[in-house]
Amino acid sequence: MTYSLETAEHPERLRRVAIDPVSRVEGHGKVTILLDEHNKVHQVRLHIVEFRGFEKFIQGRPYWEVPVMVQRLCGICPVSHHLAASKAMDIIVGAKKLTPTAEKLRRLMHYGQMLQSHALHFFHLCSPDLLFGFDSDVTRRNIVGVAAEHPEIAKRGVLLRKFGQEVIRITSGKRIHGTGAVPGGMNKSLTIAERDELLKDIYQIVAWSRDAVHLIQKVHIQDPGLYNSFGIFRSNFMSIVGHNGDLDFYHGSLRARDDNGKIIFDGVDYQQYDKYIEEEVKPWTYMKFPFFRSLGKEHGWYKVGPLARIQNCTQISPLCRARAQGVRRLRRRLTDARTARLPLDADDRNAARGGGNQEPAAR
Repeated sequence: MTYSLETAEHPERLRRVAIDPVSRVEGHGKVTILLDEHNKVHQVRLHIVEFRGFEKFIQGRPYWEVPVMVQRLCGICPVSHHLAASKAMDIIVGAKKLTPTAEKLRRLMHYGQMLQSHALHFFHLCSPDLLFGFDSDVTRRNIVGVAAEHPEIAKRGVLLRKFGQEVIRITSGKRIHGTGAVPGGMNKSLTIAERDELLKDIYQIVAWSRDAVHLIQKVHIQDPGLYNSFGIFRSNFMSIVGHNGDLDFYHGSLRARDDNGKIIFDGVDYQQYDKYIEEEVKPWTYMKFPFFRSLGKEHGWYKVGPLARIQNCTQISPLCRARAQGVRRLRRRLTDARTARLPLDADDRNAARGGGNQEPAAR
C-alpha cells in the first residue's frame, strides 16, 4: 500500500514537524510531517515505535504459557490477546468444542474487556476533543478538564471502565494480565456471589452506555457538517461474524466487503486467514500493512474494529439496532435540513437529545 504523501522526493530540503508522542491512542506512536517553505505538506507518516517480537520469543516455550505471555502486548486490551492465544492453544490440544460454561465465561471476560477499553477510548481520549472542540485551549482539552467542567460525564466514564475491569477480575482472577483462560477451557468458575455482584449494577451500566450514545448525538447535531465528513474515507472492511451473520466479538468466520458493500469473501475459517491476507512491511515503522491477496497491496487494504463490525454484520441486538437506526435517521434528516434549510421537527429534536420511542427498554 502506498499513497501520494508517504515519501517525499527530496526530504532533505523540507522542514520536519514531529508529534511525539501521539496522545489520543492506546499505545505508543508518533507522526512526522515534512513541509516546504510555503507550508505545503509533502510527506506524512504514522510511526509505531515499539518493537514487540512476541512471535519469536514464544518459540520453544511450553504451550500453556502462551496465553499468559502474549497478553503482555498491552495493558489496556490484554484480554483480547489472552483469549486469542487460548483459542489457538485449544486447537493445538484438540479441544474443538469447549463446554458451554467455559465459552460463556470467556465471552463474559471479553465483554468486560470491550466495555472498559471502549470507555477509556471514548471518555478519556475522545471526549475532551468532542466536548471542548478541536481548536480549544490544549491546557484544558484533556480528561482533567472534562472532570472540572463536566464532572458527571467524567465520573460515568471512570465507573463504566471500573465495571468492565471488575468483570475481567471476576472471570480471569486479575484486572490486568489474568490467567482465567487456559488451553481447553477455563481455570476459574463464577460463584453466585460474584454473579450477583455484577448483576446489581448492570442496568445502571446499560443506562450510562445509552447516555454515551446520546452524548455523541448532541455533539453531532451542533455541527453536522463537520461530523458527517470528519475522518471519512472509503475502504474495504473485514470482521468476524457469528452464526447467520450476527454481530460477534469472540468467535465466528471472516467476512470482508468492499467500499460499496459488496462481499469480497464470506464464511472463511479464521485458521485459513493466511490464504486471504498478506502483510507488507515498511522501513520506517514497526506497524505492518496487511491487505487482501485477491486485490493486491495497492487496493486490498481494509479497516477492522467497531465500524467494520457494524458495517459487516447482518444481525445485531434489538437495543443496538434501534439506536443505530435512530442515528441514521437523524443524520439523514440533519443533512436534508441543512441542504434545504428545513427546520427540525419535534421527533428530530427529541432524537438529538437522546429521546424517542424507537428503543426498547434496557431490561
